[in-house]
Amino acid sequence: MKRPDGVTAIAVWFFVDALLLLIFTCILIAIPTSGAIGEINDPVGEFFVIFFLTCSVIFILLFGILSVFAGWGLLRIKEWARWLSIIIGFFSLFAFPFGTIIGALIIWYLLKADVREVFDMAESGAIPAEPTSIDAEISA
Repeated sequence: MKRPDGVTAIAVWFFVDALLLLIFTCILIAIPTSGAIGEINDPVGEFFVIFFLTCSVIFILLFGILSVFAGWGLLRIKEWARWLSIIIGFFSLFAFPFGTIIGALIIWYLLKADVREVFDMAESGAIPAEPTSIDAEISA
């Protein structure tokens, strides 16, 4: 039994999402250095803007790192990655409208009985995890 195409599609989505989050993080980091904060004449307001941007960067980077781990684990058919993906899908529900749709589809798909069965079989060792291109490069 091979990895379901939907699992591969979700993994690819997580990698693309992580790349988009990295780009967005770079934009957020560029805001304070562009002089935009220098326009604020209130030191308290400036502090809150910098604090908000810092918290946003940390949260987005954490979400991106988790997305990479989830994508990698899904490609390896790991049960922990299925649950991590469901959790990420849940948090995506709050990103209306596209995140809501994508998050709902991820949750729905990964909770389907046939998909759950594939992950259960992989965990029990009944089917080996498919090697990725990274594994092929390491073994070569």
